[in-house]
Amino acid sequence: MRVQEHQPNGSHVFVVAPAMLVPIGMRFVPKERLQEIGSELRPYLPTIRVALEELSKSDDVTFVEVNAPSEHVRVAKHWGALVVDVNDAGETVHVSVPIRAARSAIERLARAGPTT
Repeated sequence: MRVQEHQPNGSHVFVVAPAMLVPIGMRFVPKERLQEIGSELRPYLPTIRVALEELSKSDDVTFVEVNAPSEHVRVAKHWGALVVDVNDAGETVHVSVPIRAARSAIERLARAGPTT
């Protein structure tokens, strides 16, 4: 993730986090909250699984691109990752999430909720 504010003395944040940090970070989420998210996610899991599987097999593609005079937004699949880029007068934001990591996190969340 990279965020750059476009102003004098603006902040610049750059974080490279390996996908393995997701399951570690999930250990710090309260169990009740994980169960709630898992329960809400479970009905959509078959659709999410198929979508991520097909997405991982597809070529690189841009899903949405907006070019306006004061901003540029792009959502794409690139090199096995979902990528969101936003540039406007105030800041630049870049987020890239490997599809493999998203799949793993979703599966962990789905297992967290009660099955009854």
